[in-house]
Amino acid sequence: MYGLKMGLRSLLYRKKQYLSLFLVCTVGVGISLFCLFLVEGMLNSLEAKAKLYYGGDFTFIGGQNELTFPNVDDFIEKLTPVFPSGSVVSSRFDFDADYSSFYFEGIEARQRVIKGIDFSKEMKLFQGFNYLEGNPLKMAGSNGVLLSEPIAETLGVQVGDSITFLLKTIKGYTNTVVLEVHGIFRDSSLFGMYTSYMDISCLRKSYDVAQTWANRICIDFPADFKITQERVENFQTQLEQKFTMFPLVDDKEIFYESLLNKRFSEPHYALVDLYANLEDLKVLIDAMKIVATFVILILMVIIMVGVSSTYRVIVMKRINEIGIYKAIGMNRMGIFSVLLSETSLLILVGCVAGIIFSWILCGGISLFSFSFIPAFDIFLVDGKLLPKISFLQSVLISVLVYVTTTFAVLFSVQKSVRMTPVDALGVTE
Repeated sequence: MYGLKMGLRSLLYRKKQYLSLFLVCTVGVGISLFCLFLVEGMLNSLEAKAKLYYGGDFTFIGGQNELTFPNVDDFIEKLTPVFPSGSVVSSRFDFDADYSSFYFEGIEARQRVIKGIDFSKEMKLFQGFNYLEGNPLKMAGSNGVLLSEPIAETLGVQVGDSITFLLKTIKGYTNTVVLEVHGIFRDSSLFGMYTSYMDISCLRKSYDVAQTWANRICIDFPADFKITQERVENFQTQLEQKFTMFPLVDDKEIFYESLLNKRFSEPHYALVDLYANLEDLKVLIDAMKIVATFVILILMVIIMVGVSSTYRVIVMKRINEIGIYKAIGMNRMGIFSVLLSETSLLILVGCVAGIIFSWILCGGISLFSFSFIPAFDIFLVDGKLLPKISFLQSVLISVLVYVTTTFAVLFSVQKSVRMTPVDALGVTE
């Protein structure tokens, strides 16, 4: 306690000398946390958009030569008990819309994918969309459609307008269907711009397939359910007792290659997690994490080296003071406790200030729109970057900075502390 008081007094007395160390610690911790929060926020936005696009945390797919569930309700009945209570297990129909278009008053808008959704089950998921106009509340069982903002602007439509959906049926006939715009969502990313959402029954009827047919089953877990490798393997084991299962894969294309090349003598099925659908983005995701980790490590090294080297200079200037401490009977551990108290208080205040600084940076960047950057919308929420602030990560980074910097400081000043009182008092600054 006495060492803490002496350390506090010394810190206040030499506050001008310690100002640079305080700023190094504040800026280093602040920027480290800001980078971490920013990357977490970007990946959180990416995951939220991917969940909407792929229907949740996992996709159950399969067939013999193509993706097909002739009687999808039977499959859902078998799948539901496998997953935790509260999970949403729903059928989907992903329609390849390469030869399909929307028309409104002579204007055409091509689509990449039309997704048939069971809105009676997935309503909660779709309420998370960022809607410019309208909502999905009346989509179930209707001829409604949800369009991205760029497509709506191309067509010049608003909520309530009727558009024409031109497509080829499963038998090769041309069909036209009148759809009503129920919602326009803000998304021009690779998940949203050329993707539209319809009620699955309406899309089945438009494509002329049975109302019991689907080509995907989506599983969305409750928000508080933590996905672990052990649990995923347990799901796989239970599914293997009911279906002929393909091994778990990190990339869904591995399963597709076997399926589409007709390598199966009987229907095979695969449980595909969300990130197995994002193989093309994994390199980008990994790169973002590596860059964030690299920046944090570099800043921590700067804090550690900067504080320890500067503190060593300060201690060298106080060598006579250390000699006096020893002359009056203070042992080496007592001197270390004084120096440790100074360092601890300095780093603690610097980390707290750094956390506040990171929050300011997070709040500042969320005020600006970055939707003008091509293909960047997958990381944006309503066109803005929304960092994901975590108190736990703030504490972990602060503790890491504290421990590494404290040891570096004590290591750098140990030579000065070991000097005898006569040598220390004999040094001229």
